Amino acid sequence: MRGPGRGGGGRGGIGGLEGLYRKVTASRPDDARTLNVKSVLALENGRAGEAAELIGRALVQEPAERTYLFHMAKVCARGGWWHEAADALRRAIYVEPRDSESWYGLGVAFRELGEPNQAAVCWQQCLSFEPNHAGAREALRQLED
Repeated sequence: MRGPGRGGGGRGGIGGLEGLYRKVTASRPDDARTLNVKSVLALENGRAGEAAELIGRALVQEPAERTYLFHMAKVCARGGWWHEAADALRRAIYVEPRDSESWYGLGVAFRELGEPNQAAVCWQQCLSFEPNHAGAREALRQLED
């Protein structure tokens, strides 16, 4: 849940890539991987609601795929849906308990939900797996200030 990169809003760049991807995959059924890519592209083009619907459909097909769960958390965070982001990150951690980025992201979600103690626990857990994680170190430092 590091810095969210925003897309080009449909003009060239990521928007052009989205159009090309849709053309290339038009004749294929929407498998989980295709839905995930479409969700990433929708999110990067500022359409969080559509991105959530697409990644939700991918998760119906593959509910224990950590990559999709983490992306769902990013979509929810971008939409300001912090409870849902935390839920997706808890599921991602259940699937892959040593994933430092999921622990970091869960800390961010807890901070946004007004739970600084829970956030600190998550960031400390992140650092136990990735001691040099700059985001977790900075977040803990800010809590102490």
